[in-house]
Parts: sequence; C-alpha cells; structure tokens
Amino acid sequence: MKYIQYDRSTFLTSDDVADAVIEYAAALAGGSRADAIAIPTVAEDGTMTTTKMLIGPSSEIVVVDADDDELEVENGEFVERLRAAARTFDHPETIHADTRSDLTGDGPVT
Repeated sequence: MKYIQYDRSTFLTSDDVADAVIEYAAALAGGSRADAIAIPTVAEDGTMTTTKMLIGPSSEIVVVDADDDELEVENGEFVERLRAAARTFDHPETIHADTRSDLTGDGPVT
C-alpha cells in the first residue's frame, strides 16, 4: 500500500495504483495536459472508496510507502487505463532517473 499526497490531502491506495497515478501525471505534464481521474482508495474505516483528483502539468504529487500492506487489492483495469492514456502522448514513458543505470553521470549518454 502507498499514500498519495496531493495538496493538503492524503489517500491510501495500492502500490500499482499509486505508481500508475504518478507516472500518468508525468505523462500529462510532458504533454501540457490535465485530466480528472477517479482513483480507487481506502477510506479511514478500511472500506474501498473512490477519490476524484485533477492532475496536470503543475500537480505536485508525492507517493509514500504505507506501513501496512494488509489491504492491498488488485486494480488492474484502472492501472491499464491510466497507462493506455499515457501512451497517447508523444512522451508517455516516465524517465525514472533514480533507477536508470545509463544516467550515472559518468559521461555522456549515447
């Protein structure tokens, strides 16, 4: 489970959903676009709910690991929809600079 922090709100959701949301936000920013999405989240009482969120080029989203994974649920359809939407942009892939071995700073990338 992960928390999505946006503005002054925090939402608990599954790992795959949180990752898809932040990657889609990056794709939207690259395309100078915005979108309103309905994210499957977990309410404070543990029930499943939906949180609507507007994301776009100026969105400041933070994803943080949650302490507990007991509520992890599959949200494959939602995740695939976001990833399919991201592929509609000229730059759908997130750079992932923190995990790419070709961005080590040891010289120019070829």
